[in-house]
Amino acid sequence: MPVVAMTREMGSVGSAIAHEVAVRLDAELLRDELVRRAAAAYRVREAGLVGAIEETPGLLERWRRRGHRYRIYLEAAVLELALRERVVLVGRWSTLFLRGIRHAVRIRVCGSPEVRARRVMARHGLAHAEAVRRIAAYDEGVRARMRQMFDVDWTDPVLYDLVINTDAVTAPTAVHQVLDLVAAPEFQPTPDSRRQLADRALAAQVRAILKATPATRAADVDVQARDGRVFLAGVVASEAERDAALQIARETPGVGEVAGELKVFRRPVR
Repeated sequence: MPVVAMTREMGSVGSAIAHEVAVRLDAELLRDELVRRAAAAYRVREAGLVGAIEETPGLLERWRRRGHRYRIYLEAAVLELALRERVVLVGRWSTLFLRGIRHAVRIRVCGSPEVRARRVMARHGLAHAEAVRRIAAYDEGVRARMRQMFDVDWTDPVLYDLVINTDAVTAPTAVHQVLDLVAAPEFQPTPDSRRQLADRALAAQVRAILKATPATRAADVDVQARDGRVFLAGVVASEAERDAALQIARETPGVGEVAGELKVFRRPVR
């Protein structure tokens, strides 16, 4: 079956829709698992990863490099889990990481702020003003992070295969819409689409390990993969950094061959 990736606004009932879709498809529902997997694999705090996704960037944005690393870690986790195929991935930028993969169905669930505020009030017992504040803060945080990390507008419908407005569409109807799309011939896996996802997942894994390793963290390396062959290109600060990057790529599970065009450019001493 296709991979299902969903993003949803707070109070849109997107989580309930995703849960029912997973039940109907007998698929794994993965949301927090994406963060847990990335945090464990690359030894970072789960709270830091969640903040990189949901919080508005600070004015100084002192952790820009760290935020970029967190994006790389999450991409590796999302693509690795997408290889299972029988999964419903919720949030964590999964819809963006899976752009261009034919057998990935990417869905956005949304609603008007007022309707979502009423739902949040009912669920959490909040006053109207507090519900509106929480929704506005969450929306702005996610919107700002997506602009920063992907240079896209989170609300742009062109980013998705299906946009569901739960002001007008009930949850059961939304589930049927998703299931119809999952069954559509346009989204069925093919050998080429599976190969493309496997290549991207392998490249993302190598990229993440390079950023998680102190010896290569500062290297500016682009990683591409094709049928188990990995190609590294970019700039490193020394021969030792170049050798370390190549060695990490060779030792990554699934890599059969490594080639590189890494140029040494010594960083200035500060």
